[in-house]
Amino acid sequence: MPHATDSGLRVVPMLHAKEKIGVDFGAEVYGVDLNNFSDEDFKAIQEALYIYKVLVFKEQPRMLHPSQQYKLTKMFDPESSGMFAHAGAEQVLVRHKGVDIVGIPQRISIPCQPQVHVLGRGQVPPDHYGLPDDFVVKGAYSRNFHVEPHISDEDAENGHARFYQWHFDGALYDIPPPRVGCLLAVRTPKGPDCTVRWEDDEGTTMKVGPGATAYISGSRALELVPEDLKAVVENSSILYAPKPFKWMSTAHSTQLGHSLVTEGLEIPIEELEWEESKLKKYPMIWTNPQTNEKSLQIHGQAAWKLYLKSSPDGEEKVIDDLAEVRAFMDRLMRHVIRPENIYAHHHMEGDVALWYNRALWHCITEFPDNYGPRIMHQCNVAASDDPK
Repeated sequence: MPHATDSGLRVVPMLHAKEKIGVDFGAEVYGVDLNNFSDEDFKAIQEALYIYKVLVFKEQPRMLHPSQQYKLTKMFDPESSGMFAHAGAEQVLVRHKGVDIVGIPQRISIPCQPQVHVLGRGQVPPDHYGLPDDFVVKGAYSRNFHVEPHISDEDAENGHARFYQWHFDGALYDIPPPRVGCLLAVRTPKGPDCTVRWEDDEGTTMKVGPGATAYISGSRALELVPEDLKAVVENSSILYAPKPFKWMSTAHSTQLGHSLVTEGLEIPIEELEWEESKLKKYPMIWTNPQTNEKSLQIHGQAAWKLYLKSSPDGEEKVIDDLAEVRAFMDRLMRHVIRPENIYAHHHMEGDVALWYNRALWHCITEFPDNYGPRIMHQCNVAASDDPK
């Protein structure tokens, strides 16, 4: 049910189509200016986020300023260092007016608030927070990451698309994954809905708004764990690869965007200059500290080794063969990534999406170049704690 605060903030649960049987999350928020929110407002926002997992702030009177976006994100983790969630992987991308502007491939930081990054695809608006007017954000295309065969150029121009990479935000090396993610829509692509293709034997497809962000609930994924694996996921953990995104940068994703194809194309581990003490090993099930809801929270592409047990005191089996690791992850993920379990959020310019990063999987979707730019401001900060 909708609820409101004395300040006028209103939280309205989303109503999803009846066929979305696996989507029970999401709410829209009205009556609060994120450039000028109060402590009372934040308390209501925090409470709502842990319940609804995704909040979309509508009718903002003006575009959210990077400093306020960082403030909102950081308030969910006051003890956080406040550094970017992929800190250490950044490099100088451009020098403008005597300022070195840093970032990571496909996303550049905003000089006045470097924890906020610009991502998406296309040219940034003029006079945009100290970025060069001609700066073009390099988009993510499945043809540059997914295994062949790719979507044809003709089909891509007609709005056929794929899920690029199902994930939760986090470096998965050295730095704990953020508690929340925050995304401001600055410019959005304009055109007919796109058709996301599964490339499966059934010809499964799903219509989404151009440039939509797709979400799946980790609690739904946990519900759908195969019966013979339920005890295993409750007692097992995943060791993620050293510097996993660099490690996988030369490999190919599956066409569903949920795992990697085992071709031996990853960067050799010994070339990554990593430290064992910085590796991240996480349980497969994470718990929402406010609601105690449990979620299957796993990253299929970054998984390196599995530590499997069927009971707390049971014998542990270590799986370190990548083909076996990925086959196991596929059993946990593929059947969950279905239209009935996916909420594809169609961004509107000026709206802000805020999500609980430790209970959702999310993924970008493709759109034709002729639809125009997709310019987003994203903020996530390294957490002060590891998920449990």
